[in-house]
Amino acid sequence: MFKLLFWIIFLLLVVFFVVFNVEPKVDVHLLPGVTLEKIPLALVIVLSFVFGVLFGLSFSLFQMIKQSFKKELKDEHSKNKSNISNP
Repeated sequence: MFKLLFWIIFLLLVVFFVVFNVEPKVDVHLLPGVTLEKIPLALVIVLSFVFGVLFGLSFSLFQMIKQSFKKELKDEHSKNKSNISNP
């Protein structure tokens, strides 16, 4: 319940931020020759934040999976060692 309330408040704050900061418009140059014109600055800021979080989470998730895989291999190796030493 608390998480839901937190997310609702957070999303309302983001919506207010975007609604009240619609006026400054910027051009976003994605690639040479690809330009998005007159995009609200607040939208650029929010999307940059979201993409940054997703990018960071993807690296974090990759590291967690890698650590888990290493731990499984280590546990399996130690289990095999104990089985060999105790016939």
